[in-house]
Amino acid sequence: MLGIAWLCFLIPFPGLGLILGWPLNLVAFILAVVAMAKGGAGKGIAQLLLSLVASPLVYLVGVVVFAGTVSAIGQPALDAQANADKGRQQDITIAPVVPVEITARQLHRDYEANEVAADVLYKGKRLLITGEVASIQTDLMDKPQVQLKAGSVDQVMISGLSREEAGALGKGDTVLAACTGNGMILGSPMTRDCELQ
Repeated sequence: MLGIAWLCFLIPFPGLGLILGWPLNLVAFILAVVAMAKGGAGKGIAQLLLSLVASPLVYLVGVVVFAGTVSAIGQPALDAQANADKGRQQDITIAPVVPVEITARQLHRDYEANEVAADVLYKGKRLLITGEVASIQTDLMDKPQVQLKAGSVDQVMISGLSREEAGALGKGDTVLAACTGNGMILGSPMTRDCELQ
């Protein structure tokens, strides 16, 4: 009985050890007790100890074998999925972001006409802004800011230039700056992360 119970424990089939193995182990235990009662303590003691001590160990070995089998079966499927995902990732080509080319004057006009529509077109987008330098200053954090003419008094703020870039500019210079649109503040379109081109 114990041999059959242990075989049920070791066969990697779900539930076989619980449904069939443990009841057979219980029968072997009862038979060992009966053998001891009829023929003396020496007749069933080995079977009794094996059913109490060895059976749980064999059951744990069976659980490990079952887990290893499940893992071995599932691994090729996981590997195939990972390879398929990698293949899809290689197929995806990321198109470069094409900046919106615009003059400082047009950017200001678009914001003046409809700030919400202009935010949809320009805010958070990469822009290539062409314009004439109106002033070169620093902000409250002592970082360079360049104002581009967008009309007689209208201006577009260029932020994020390095001190070297801003220091090399002069009033009246025509510049081309790659920036990220940053909305409108106090009637002037704002930008950030600018670099001179």
